[in-house]
Amino acid sequence: MADTSGLIAALSRLTDTPPALRGPRCTLGTILDRLDMDTALKVRSVLDNPTISSTLIADTLTDSGHRVQAPAVARHRRRGGSNGCRCMR
Repeated sequence: MADTSGLIAALSRLTDTPPALRGPRCTLGTILDRLDMDTALKVRSVLDNPTISSTLIADTLTDSGHRVQAPAVARHRRRGGSNGCRCMR
């Protein structure tokens, strides 16, 4: 059986290290930062609702003066995933 003490120490370092900034804010993250708290909370709740399409969210935001494209919304919704948003919000 392999010695796992080195692996345990390495994994512990990963969890003890604060996450590095992954990149600049995405378009949707920038929009969320500029909204008042109540509106931002509503947008976040809509983003977390899988029954509402990214296209519909992007169209609604754009119609309200916040230009964003559906792929950016979809990517932001996958935040934290290997193919998701780098802004992590």
